[in-house]
Amino acid sequence: MKRFLWALVVLTVLLVPLTVSLAQDDDLPWWNDRVFYEIFVRSFYDSDGDGVGDIRGIIEKLDYLNDGDPTTTTDLGITGIWLMPINPSPSYHGYDTTDYRDIDPEYGTMDDFRELVSAAHERGIAIVIDFVINHTSDEHPWFIASANGDPEYADWYIWRDENPGYRGPWGEQVWHRNGDRYYYGIFTGFQPDLNFENPEVTAAIYDIANFWLTDVGIDGFRVDAAKHIIEDGELQENTPQTRAWLADFNAYLDSVHPQALTIAEIFRAPSFIGAEYVRSGAADLVFAFDVSDGIISSVSQNRAQDIVRKLQAALEDYPNGQFATFISNHDAVWKRRPMSIFVGNVDKAKLAATLLLTSPGVPFIYYGEEIGMFGTEPDEQVRTPMHWDDTPTTGGFTTASRPWIALSETTGSVASMTDDPESLLSHYRHLVH
Repeated sequence: MKRFLWALVVLTVLLVPLTVSLAQDDDLPWWNDRVFYEIFVRSFYDSDGDGVGDIRGIIEKLDYLNDGDPTTTTDLGITGIWLMPINPSPSYHGYDTTDYRDIDPEYGTMDDFRELVSAAHERGIAIVIDFVINHTSDEHPWFIASANGDPEYADWYIWRDENPGYRGPWGEQVWHRNGDRYYYGIFTGFQPDLNFENPEVTAAIYDIANFWLTDVGIDGFRVDAAKHIIEDGELQENTPQTRAWLADFNAYLDSVHPQALTIAEIFRAPSFIGAEYVRSGAADLVFAFDVSDGIISSVSQNRAQDIVRKLQAALEDYPNGQFATFISNHDAVWKRRPMSIFVGNVDKAKLAATLLLTSPGVPFIYYGEEIGMFGTEPDEQVRTPMHWDDTPTTGGFTTASRPWIALSETTGSVASMTDDPESLLSHYRHLVH
C-alpha cells in the first residue's frame, strides 16, 4: 500500500501540466465543480411503509445529502442528484417507460416530484433525470398503436416485413416477431427502439424534454443508451447519424434552457470515442468508463500506472475535462459493487473514493457506495435498499415488514458510521466538503 501511495504522488506530478489549463479557465460550465449522487428511487428510502422507496423518501433524506448549510460537514455535501428512471414502467428498474410525462405511481406524484426539485434547488442541488429515449416499453401507447397498424404511428418504430437476420453487438437477437412483421429492439423484445429518422418522433422527444426543463424545472438529462439512438443496418452503435441527432438535440436544449446539462451514456466506450460526442456537441459530458476502470484496477490490483494512463488519455481526448467519473453504478459495470471487488477492505474503498473525488472529471457517487454496501450481479443485487440503520431485515429503509428486495451485506449503516471519524462515510464527507 505504501508503494501505491507513493505512485499517487507521481500521478499528481504527471497530471499537473494537463490540468493547469482547466484550473485557469473561468468559463467552465456550472457542472464542473459539482459532485453528483446517483439514486435508484425504489431503493433509497420508503416514506409510506409499502416497502418501496419513493420521491418523498428522497425529500425526507435531503439533509443527509446536503443540509443547505455550507458551514456544516455532517451532511454528505453532494451538489447534484441523478435519478434513475422515474416514469411509469412495467419493469422494476424503469428502463422501458409507458409515459414520458408522468411519475411512476409507486414513487409518488408529479406534485411530489416538483416539491423535490424545489427543495433540492433551495440546497443548491441540481436535479438530472434518466432520459430513456432509445426505446420505450412494448406497452407504451405509441408502440401498441404502431403494432396495430395505426397510420399515425406506423413509422414511430423500426419495422420489417422479413427478418433481416443479423444479431446485436453482444450476439443477441435484435429483431422480434409481432404477427407477420418484425420490429427492432437492441436490448429485448420488451424494449422496442424508437425510429429517430422519423421527424415526428424527434419532435415528440423535443417537446417532452422541454416539458421537464421548462415546466418541471429540472437541470438536465442523463441520456440512456445514447450510442444506439440511430443504427445503420448492422452498425448498431456510435454511428455518425447518432452523433448528429444528439448534437441537434443538445442544441435544441441549449435554445430553450441554456444551462441544461446533457450527459451521454456511451457504455464501455474508450476515451477517444466518448470524446467525439463532446467535441461534436452531441453531449456536454460523457461517462469515462476507462477512467473508472483505471481507478478500480489500480486499487484492487495495486497498479497505479492504470489510473495514470487512463486519466492522461481522458485529459488529452476530452475538451476542457468534460467527462464524468464514477467507481460504481446501477449496471454492475464490473459485475460487483466496489466493496465486493475489494473483498471488504475499507482502506481500498477509501483509496478508490480519494481517486474519484480528487481527480479531474465530474464525479458521480452511487447510493450506498459511501457506506460500503456489497453486491454482485445480477443487476438487482447492486440495486438493493440503502442501509440507514442496523435494523434487521429492513435496515431502516422501510417500516414495512420487509423491503421490495432483501438487503445486501454492508460494511455499516449511515447511523453506525455517522459519528465515527474513521468510517468510510466520514471519509466521503471529508472529500466532498
